Amino acid sequence: MYHILNGIRVLDLGRFISAPYCGMMLADMGAEVIKIERKGGEDGRELPPFAPNGESLYVPSFNRNKKGITLNTRSEQGKALLRSLIEKSDVLIENFRPGVMVNMGLSYEEIEKINPRMIMVSISGYGQKGSYAQRGAFDMIVQATSGMMSVTGTPESGPVMLGTPFVDHLAGLFAAYGIMLALYDRQRTGKGKYLDLSMMDCAVPMLQTVIPAYSVNKTIPGRHGCIDPLTCPVNRYQAKDGYVMIHAGTDPLFARLITVIQDEQLKAEKYQDVKERIADRQMIDKVISGWCMERNAEDIDEILTEAGIPCGVVNDIKQIFENPIAVQRDQLIEIGMPGIGKVHFGGNPVKFSQESDGTMNRAPYLGEHNVEIYHGLLGIGMEEIQNMERNDDI
Repeated sequence: MYHILNGIRVLDLGRFISAPYCGMMLADMGAEVIKIERKGGEDGRELPPFAPNGESLYVPSFNRNKKGITLNTRSEQGKALLRSLIEKSDVLIENFRPGVMVNMGLSYEEIEKINPRMIMVSISGYGQKGSYAQRGAFDMIVQATSGMMSVTGTPESGPVMLGTPFVDHLAGLFAAYGIMLALYDRQRTGKGKYLDLSMMDCAVPMLQTVIPAYSVNKTIPGRHGCIDPLTCPVNRYQAKDGYVMIHAGTDPLFARLITVIQDEQLKAEKYQDVKERIADRQMIDKVISGWCMERNAEDIDEILTEAGIPCGVVNDIKQIFENPIAVQRDQLIEIGMPGIGKVHFGGNPVKFSQESDGTMNRAPYLGEHNVEIYHGLLGIGMEEIQNMERNDDI
């Protein structure tokens, strides 16, 4: 955990991935992030995967380095407590369906009255206003509606979703980016900001050149699998024991490839031109596939890397754990969890020089920091805290 955001307090009302992931990125940088859950806990606490002791590993994946409290946002006492927390905080993150915060009496206009310096981020599927605003949205739904799924897969497979919740994570990262900009702006103006961030807004720009290609030429791209339609050879090739991804699409890289493979067909003069290679892609891929099928994936990776050709083994999760770069770059970090032991989670890709990220703390148990926050931060007496617990306010 870094210390760059020390002194910044964040209220994390998020559930599932996008908002909690945003909060975790800020917590990793030293912000005091308070995860607020209903008394029974967010739904993610019941989701797999589970450790042998029955504890879910879902919520711990998105909530390390945070403090955790329970709060009933439907009771008047609970709403009053939330207002008190807003008064003493810098950032609020939520990903309820649009209108929920307004119905709680906590629109940004009301929050701004409580704390003019507050930065609020609302993450939703399609934004707070508009014809899609009230639609329910999960990652795979937005992968579909954004066009992302239409360019993923092969002609035979039909549209395919990515294997991980990419858009959820993307929304969390863009939210964290927006928060940092708002904090910077607040240094100049002294005022907070409201960020209406939709998953759809985050996903559509990821189509990149597909957008201007349709704008100018009305081109609707197909699904290309693992090839790059702009060059050749680029593809995933089967080895004896797995798969490798190879990119030798530029003329200099292709020249290196034919010195390795030594196939007379590939040495033909016309294939020194990328346009000719694209036109004869199937033949070129067939030759490379035959060469790869005679070798193990790791051997192919070593041979081509030594030749200066970009390639990589298609690793499964077991191979990721065995890959030295995962350890060297802290892509996998260990966090101790009582009753389970040391558990690996994905690391933070943002690494600063001249500062160590130090120890990462496990995600909080449900309501673990109620006393610290309600008594220590808000100054509420222990007897009153016990009364609020009995009344299901916290």
